[in-house]
Amino acid sequence: MAQIYWTYNELLEEVHRRAQSVEVLGHTVDGSPIVAARGGGSKRPAIFITAGSHSTEQAGVSAAVSCIEELETEHQVYVIPTRDPVGMQGFAHVLSLGLGERPEADDFDQVESLLRDQGEVLFEEDDLLLALIGEYGYASARPAPERACAQYFFYQRLQRLAKEHPEALEPLRGRRVWMTPGQTGVAGTGDLGRAYTLIISLDGEILHINRFHDTPWSPIEPRATRDLMARIDPGISFDLHESQLMEDRYFLSARRQPDATNEEWEQKAASAVIQAISDSGATLARDEDVSALGNWFDTSEPGVCWLDAGRRGEGYNLADFASQTYGLAFGTEMGMYGTFDGRVNLAMITVRTAVEVFSQRHA
Repeated sequence: MAQIYWTYNELLEEVHRRAQSVEVLGHTVDGSPIVAARGGGSKRPAIFITAGSHSTEQAGVSAAVSCIEELETEHQVYVIPTRDPVGMQGFAHVLSLGLGERPEADDFDQVESLLRDQGEVLFEEDDLLLALIGEYGYASARPAPERACAQYFFYQRLQRLAKEHPEALEPLRGRRVWMTPGQTGVAGTGDLGRAYTLIISLDGEILHINRFHDTPWSPIEPRATRDLMARIDPGISFDLHESQLMEDRYFLSARRQPDATNEEWEQKAASAVIQAISDSGATLARDEDVSALGNWFDTSEPGVCWLDAGRRGEGYNLADFASQTYGLAFGTEMGMYGTFDGRVNLAMITVRTAVEVFSQRHA
């Protein structure tokens, strides 16, 4: 069975056990080190794998940790197993950063009482409560039976709030806001087991930490990632994600390449991956599933979606940045309502299959 890491120390212990070496890239707001682990061989160009920029997507994190030791390749492998060590430790942990001590926060009633009693309430409407405690913002977003995708729904709602009531977010400019995941029934996350990290940009825009890869101002997590990539110059990059909207379905998020040769190999790897995923018995995402995410995807074949960051308009995520700067780049989107082991397995199939094609290119 795939291991679920509920604390960052637990994850770090496993990373050190598996890795040839571990490098600290920087420290995030609670002092946690952002680490990169080495695996693989000595051949270049390097392979880069990361996960966990959304702390609610922990199957990708478990797969990334496994890749440190289990990915068989002659190429150098660099893994940042989680890009959000703070959020992965849960909502009680992030509350402790504003409160100065770890509170009891086992349900939404407790969380909302804390926000009202010890914070400055900035906005409250229906089942959304936004407050400022110390240096940080907190959003309690209650799930509802008719809204399984609570995190996605409330993220969009906060983005609308930034446009319709910018005064509510004015005290949060340049700050972090942690949101309750509200993912009832998702193994590895749950309602409060993680904290979804958002950043209010200096311009008042609500983004998450898988943005800022193409901006001068950015929080430490994307800065550390950019610095590592500049040093290792990866020939192929993976960012392992999951989606609430996919239920138990899968799609591969590919990127158009700026030159013809890389584009040819991106397409070869994408086709090989989706064939391997299909052969595993997994269910592929439907066109209507992908269109529900936004109008910035084009589908070339079932389960292979090409993301256009220009149409999305939220700044570059890691895969966008990697594709334009270094080479082949892929994201996974495993349906969160599949089993945890199944989601980890789909991520591993993706990486192994694409690396096989990558190795053929550099044979």
